[in-house]
Amino acid sequence: MTVPKRFDVLRFMGTLLKVFAWISLILSILSAIGIVLLPQMGALGDFFGPYSSFIGNGTSAIVAGLLVLLGGLLYFVMLYATGEIILLQIAVEENTRLTAALLLKMHQDSQGEPAQPAQYEGGFANEPAPYR
Repeated sequence: MTVPKRFDVLRFMGTLLKVFAWISLILSILSAIGIVLLPQMGALGDFFGPYSSFIGNGTSAIVAGLLVLLGGLLYFVMLYATGEIILLQIAVEENTRLTAALLLKMHQDSQGEPAQPAQYEGGFANEPAPYR
């Protein structure tokens, strides 16, 4: 027995958040690699001209790269967990609805056919025999 799927927009948003999480992780890894490798490219010093001192040396670039990577990992975990929480709540709702439907079906099956109430003219089921 299955229940119809509901909350298509929430399902889409949960999946979209998980996709954004992976994109965030990939971009943060590429950014961290770029930040670390940028100072080692000596030819870029001429490209940046007087602003080449802002790029920093190797040690500060490694620290900055690690901080960018750590921030990207943090965003990845938050976005992925948010997407999973949305999908988890949808799954709990579907499971609850399915359980309620199965319990109702079990209850109806255990009742059998409903007994026909006795038809009395007085309208009371437990009237004494002379008054029926």
